[in-house]
Amino acid sequence: MSDKKIIVAALILAALLAGGGWYYSKHQVPSAAILPTGTASPETVASEPGIIIGNPDAPVVMEEYTNFLCPACGNFASGTLERIKEEYIKTGKVKLIVYIYPPQELSKAALCAQEQNKFMEYHNYLFTHQGQISSEKDLKDLAANAGLDTQKFDACFDALNKYQDKIQKWYDEGEARGVDATPTFFINGQKFIGAQPFEDFQKIIEGKLNQAK
Repeated sequence: MSDKKIIVAALILAALLAGGGWYYSKHQVPSAAILPTGTASPETVASEPGIIIGNPDAPVVMEEYTNFLCPACGNFASGTLERIKEEYIKTGKVKLIVYIYPPQELSKAALCAQEQNKFMEYHNYLFTHQGQISSEKDLKDLAANAGLDTQKFDACFDALNKYQDKIQKWYDEGEARGVDATPTFFINGQKFIGAQPFEDFQKIIEGKLNQAK
């Protein structure tokens, strides 16, 4: 990401935070968007680890670029993702790697939840309470409501520059991989866009599992 883009984004975020709210500037893909078919996008791999859920040695790696303020991401989290977890993640067939997109306060909050091994609890709670997220205080209050240790969470969240480099790498690598909308997925390195029905992901995952045999 260029210095100019970073400065502009920082100024916009600072102005909106001063007004007590956040603005989510990334494009959102409608849940009815169509997955690309018949054409394979170039396979890419992120070097900066995201938040890992599931079997680290699973044959299929599903990466998700998401945002807690994105309605389509919330729809995916409460529907399709739950079925993917039950059928593929809990059975050790799929490893999910999550990257939380801007603003960086959301990414930092997710990483602080992961420190307590409570990322999915926090992830699910934030998505079901999207309308309550507009400030850092909200992120802390929601952490408490989701059952996290508030003293540890607040200490992590308030630590100056904590996770800053990691979060910036998430953004930079996402941009380099062509992520300009959420949710965006890479399944074994192949890019797919949008909060698709479970059946569409099932076809893709089963195909990747067959390739891995």
